Amino acid sequence: MNRPYEADVGIQIERTLRAPPDRVFRAFLDPDLMRQWIAPDDLDIDRIEVDPRVDGRVEVWHSRHGVSTGKFEGRFVKIDPPRELVYRWAFVGTEPEKGEYFDTLVTVQLRPWGDGQTQIVVVHERLAELRRGAPHVYERLVPGWENCLDKLGRAAREVPADPR
Repeated sequence: MNRPYEADVGIQIERTLRAPPDRVFRAFLDPDLMRQWIAPDDLDIDRIEVDPRVDGRVEVWHSRHGVSTGKFEGRFVKIDPPRELVYRWAFVGTEPEKGEYFDTLVTVQLRPWGDGQTQIVVVHERLAELRRGAPHVYERLVPGWENCLDKLGRAAREVPADPR
């Protein structure tokens, strides 16, 4: 079920992906895998940097038709493979010094589902400032997440099994 709750508090998106939780989880932390899914189709990924540890940073620079649209940046709050990932996620425009910086919180929960599948629940919260300051970004959150989760499902299916 995909639903907004209390207009500017957050959104929740649920989906079943045809890949096991460990592969889905790795797709959140590996830059090469993230490149395949982390932004909606209308954005190009220019660069990704990931430090996959608690308090480590993640940064994704993007553009549209060769023109920078800013970046996403975050800091990992909790990493509990392959069940849960919590991170601060900021939408940073091209002029953050002018207030184009909107700090939010994303919680991703994964659980095994059926035969080699994963139920994923994404809760994206602390959206009030984004809704006020960048309503065009806020309005695209649910469709953006839905597009990204479609691509995440495809990317996770291609992840090799963990050699451990």
